[in-house]
Amino acid sequence: MTEVAYLLISLNRSTPAAVAREVREVSGVVDAHVTMGEFDVIALVETDHTKTFPAVAAAIQKIEGVLKVSTCVVVRP
Repeated sequence: MTEVAYLLISLNRSTPAAVAREVREVSGVVDAHVTMGEFDVIALVETDHTKTFPAVAAAIQKIEGVLKVSTCVVVRP
């Protein structure tokens, strides 16, 4: 079963569109969208195991301009 998470990304004065393009290149990221509000970019991540989510978040954290990455794992009851 595929595991799903949304990564909520806050930026430090970077261009959200440019960061979203880079985020889409990270392994495990299905898509990334620029948003208006508390977070600047939201990424959809799909992997085989939830253990992979921290590595994806760490890769995104290394992108220039990324201030904070919060992971929200989707739970299917």
